[in-house]
Amino acid sequence: MGNQRKLGSSPGDCHPASEGRTNPLVKLTYWLTRPITGLIGAGLVALNWYAWRIEPISLKITRLILPVPNLPPAFEGYRIAHLSDLHLSVSLHLRQLPIIAKMITQEQPDLIAITGDFATAGVGELEGGQTDLAQLHAPDGVWAILGNHDYYAGASAVQAVIEDAGIVVLRNQHRFIQRGADCLVIAGVDDMLWGVPNLGAALDGAPHDAPVILMAHEPDYARIAQADPRVSLQLSGHTHGGQIRLPGIGALLLPKLGHVYTLGAYRIGQMALYVTSGTGTANKTIRFNCRPEIAVITLKRGERWNKEDQLIWKAERNDTLFQS
Repeated sequence: MGNQRKLGSSPGDCHPASEGRTNPLVKLTYWLTRPITGLIGAGLVALNWYAWRIEPISLKITRLILPVPNLPPAFEGYRIAHLSDLHLSVSLHLRQLPIIAKMITQEQPDLIAITGDFATAGVGELEGGQTDLAQLHAPDGVWAILGNHDYYAGASAVQAVIEDAGIVVLRNQHRFIQRGADCLVIAGVDDMLWGVPNLGAALDGAPHDAPVILMAHEPDYARIAQADPRVSLQLSGHTHGGQIRLPGIGALLLPKLGHVYTLGAYRIGQMALYVTSGTGTANKTIRFNCRPEIAVITLKRGERWNKEDQLIWKAERNDTLFQS
């Protein structure tokens, strides 16, 4: 009896024979999912690389035709190159500026309109872009307004730099584009967030029978601009299109006064609006499904729009993509 062991006292008695072995089903699941996990990881790395390094420099030109009911005959086929949000204080975008200037030159616009945010938070590297900004030319001039980031950088300093490059800044002002007896008006309002926009002052003295092309940095200003029947087209930027746009969802993040009209062509009453994704970004140089762009808008004479006429914009042809 003294040599007898209690039941379960031996190590061999308290562990099943299968202890230490891996379940075959677990091993099979591991080896099946390992390649999938690797592919997902590699895909996320590639997507991250594309969004940070490829798409932000993949410029495109969006060409559109806009029928304007009261367009004077001399301005039939008039071409406007619209760009915005250059953010030249970001070195990546500063390096892109010569490419932008070359692309616009190839389009041969009649007029160039730049709807603000030349800078980001400082005027520093903006001065390095003066030479390339001076390469922007059009028969009827290069016109601009200031955006909210230009105010962060110092509105007066930014305006001085871009005007030294030959660009005319309109702050609640307008100018006439004359062709014989026919007239077109280019106007600009001050920034909504940091300036004092005044449409009445901007259009003071503008004739009632001449169509107005209005530059307003924040697109949601369209709710104000559309109340003046003289404004045929508002050009805006500010939103960057959201920078990241998911299919079926759209932009994930939008700035103040850029939530109603986020990207592309709209009709508000009898006024048309185009919101460009811009050529640059602020400090976060990331884009996905929202390429940087230059819009080239051709004006055509058209009938007065009816309430049922929803499609007033027409694509001239497919976008042309450029990548440096």
